[in-house]
Amino acid sequence: MDLNVIVYNKTRKLAGHSFKVAAPQAVTVAELKKLIEKTAGVPHALQCICYGSEQLEDSIRLEEIGVRSGYTIYSTPTLVEIPNLPNL
Repeated sequence: MDLNVIVYNKTRKLAGHSFKVAAPQAVTVAELKKLIEKTAGVPHALQCICYGSEQLEDSIRLEEIGVRSGYTIYSTPTLVEIPNLPNL
């Protein structure tokens, strides 16, 4: 499935930029974060994935919550500080 991913990340100058990410229907949120990292360059450890108004846990499969091809997912910075990674 093809997803629209809108990335909010000011320090990497991606705030509000939209990317297309191809993912299998049964992809987990953790796997999606790694696909977004490859596409947008935002470290997966710093991403918080939201769909609608819900923050998604890494273990959730997108098909479980009804995400289909063409839907929009949001990647926002986490509030967790991780050593050796820049603040977003």
